[in-house]
Amino acid sequence: MRWTVLIALGACTTTFAVPSETNVMPPTIPADVFATLKDATGAHAELCDHDPADTTFPANADRITNRFCQPTLPTPHGFRDLLATLNMDFGAGHDPAFALLAHSSALTARKVSSITPTAFVFTPLGADGKPPRDYTFVAFDPGEPFVEVASFSPADMAVNFYIVLFDKDCTATGCGPNDLLTENQLVGWSNIRIYESTTALGNTIADCRQCHIGTGKDDPMTGDPLILRMQEIEAPHTHWMSAQTAGGKALLADFQAAHGTHEDYGGIPAALLDHSDPDQMAAFIQAAGFGNQPNAFPSAQIESDIVKMAPAQPANNVPIGWSAAWQTIYDAAEAGRFIPAPYHDVKVTDPDKLEAMTAKYQAHLAGAALDTDIRDVFLDTRLVDMGFASPANADGHTLLVQQCQQCHHSRLDPTITRDKFLVDKLDQMTREEKDLAIARIQMPTTTRLTMPPPLFRSVTDEQRQRMIAELQK
Repeated sequence: MRWTVLIALGACTTTFAVPSETNVMPPTIPADVFATLKDATGAHAELCDHDPADTTFPANADRITNRFCQPTLPTPHGFRDLLATLNMDFGAGHDPAFALLAHSSALTARKVSSITPTAFVFTPLGADGKPPRDYTFVAFDPGEPFVEVASFSPADMAVNFYIVLFDKDCTATGCGPNDLLTENQLVGWSNIRIYESTTALGNTIADCRQCHIGTGKDDPMTGDPLILRMQEIEAPHTHWMSAQTAGGKALLADFQAAHGTHEDYGGIPAALLDHSDPDQMAAFIQAAGFGNQPNAFPSAQIESDIVKMAPAQPANNVPIGWSAAWQTIYDAAEAGRFIPAPYHDVKVTDPDKLEAMTAKYQAHLAGAALDTDIRDVFLDTRLVDMGFASPANADGHTLLVQQCQQCHHSRLDPTITRDKFLVDKLDQMTREEKDLAIARIQMPTTTRLTMPPPLFRSVTDEQRQRMIAELQK
């Protein structure tokens, strides 16, 4: 069915309009998503808890633990302050490396595009080509009151994953686009809380480990080390901005159409943004020992396939392309073996939506307050190909695999409550466990307990009923 549609699309002109999908759920983060986590005092005590026999602590801890477990607690008041605390600030004589990603499979994937890319700021390789002893990655996404951090611990010889939450003056009354989708997000931080993935964070929808276990097993006692993820580790790194590739240039052009060339982004000076370097990030991840990425995205082959079918790509992503090489990794992810595969085309954006949101942001740069969530730019009809939705005719079991198995499978931490419901062992689940899953599927999307979380997946009411019917068997 997909092939027939794509042949038809290939005959259309670049003015072809993709019809809007109905019943597309907005990718919301429930207000109570972090309700189970400790307050700032408790979080700090948890972060700095250690074996009393280790008299060197925090000297050999990862960089974020080292900096925040000193006798004098740092109090960063914004993103640049956080980077400075980690010795990763720009212009201080130790500039970090960085790369901008315009399509993601991570925590805020349904909010990441060329207008609001993820900025990865990381410690560069040393002169010897090796990672620093306490290398660190910081991931910045506009629109949310947190950043993500991955930091290597010399003591544990492993990468630890964190979410750094912060408040702003608007937190109590409700922050809007002007507070969190502009340069205002970078300043005015307070009440910093840092949570590592092995704490209660692992039992929330913000769990880092579901993506970073790779092909291993996430068992606290016998599990495998977590990995750094870069699905598009092969050049030309399809969804990464770069002045060195055709796709990267197209994405940079869309970004600069909205942000101009004089606005800093994610703590990165404006003058440097077109130096986004996914090659450098790929080299780092390989040097750190994570070059063998699960279900890796073969960028070169996929981009070649796409351009043959849709010659206007990557600058124009309508007509839409397709690739047999992409289909292979998509099918593997769809079967529940891996996290979602990235979209086949360079751009995930609806041209009309992107144009409208670009105009909104340009008006902000001209002095107007931003009153719109500019992240709503996705091609709604291609959410299935992006891994954010399931085919309309999918049966109940297939829906459970595609919608739920990423967070509910037997390779994840068996000590968390989520492990009581395992889609890959559905025939072993008790009636009680299945009934609880049904209740969660029927919950409103405003709660952290709803399944599947709309932050990750869009599901129709009819598909929910098929999932419920499967669980009633």
